[in-house]
Amino acid sequence: NKKGLVTTNSPLGSALGPDWSSGLHMSGVTEDKYLRHVHVEYLCECEAIMSPDELHSVPGLLETYFSTQKTQDERGLKIETSGSESWPLYVKLSNNKIYGCDLVISATGVVPNTQNLKDLVKLSEDGGILVDSEMRSSCPDIYAAGDVCTVEWPQVSRTWLQMRLWSQARQMGVYTAKCMTSHTAGEPVSIDFCFELFAHVTKFFGYKVVLLGRYNSQDLGNDYQVLLRVTEGVEYVKVVLQDGRMIGAILIGETDLEETFENLILNQMDLTPYGESLLDPNIDIEDYFD
Repeated sequence: NKKGLVTTNSPLGSALGPDWSSGLHMSGVTEDKYLRHVHVEYLCECEAIMSPDELHSVPGLLETYFSTQKTQDERGLKIETSGSESWPLYVKLSNNKIYGCDLVISATGVVPNTQNLKDLVKLSEDGGILVDSEMRSSCPDIYAAGDVCTVEWPQVSRTWLQMRLWSQARQMGVYTAKCMTSHTAGEPVSIDFCFELFAHVTKFFGYKVVLLGRYNSQDLGNDYQVLLRVTEGVEYVKVVLQDGRMIGAILIGETDLEETFENLILNQMDLTPYGESLLDPNIDIEDYFD
């Protein structure tokens, strides 16, 4: 929305990649009530992306655009409407609605689109191309990385898991390039350090969210312990322990615990002696385990 969806001081929590807005000047109102002003159109597709000239030159499109704006106004979804406003781009949807916008971001899904490859490479049950620990598929000289692949290798670390995220896709892509270069040169490949610990940072409903390791006790069965610390409206801290060692955590809010917990997970220090006091808000564990 031209009137204030995005500000340079308010990073969005989407999975479009870390640098998609690099080089763009994005500005708008700073009131919190506008920063997450979102409207969703369901069960439709983008039919056309048009310039202002195209919108005015095709009969009927301009009327459709103003009809869309009228509907938005009635729902209270548009901050300001002006009959003389002009947007850099206009998007026509298959439900016959037209929206003006500053830019269009195309975010494809994370479901592997590999059905045309099923006779060439081995696929997993989720449709991903199965790859070994050096990102090779079942077909010689074909590698795969990111959302399109499913890892099939011995467990590198019990605190890492595959999740189809842009951050992990980028890591896999870099590692795959290293593997291809090493194979061409006949050199051995060492597993990348990024596969030692699953880590992802995003923002949800205005709160910072950090996911570490097996944060949701994935594949642990019933052999684990959970510690919680909740301050309503401020923070949520969840720690997953197994055999007295931290193997996962969820941090919501400005907890300042991510670096400490990352080190505790990687070091696999026995935390049994600390018990529930590990999350005691009166104990500054960042300094204690520094």
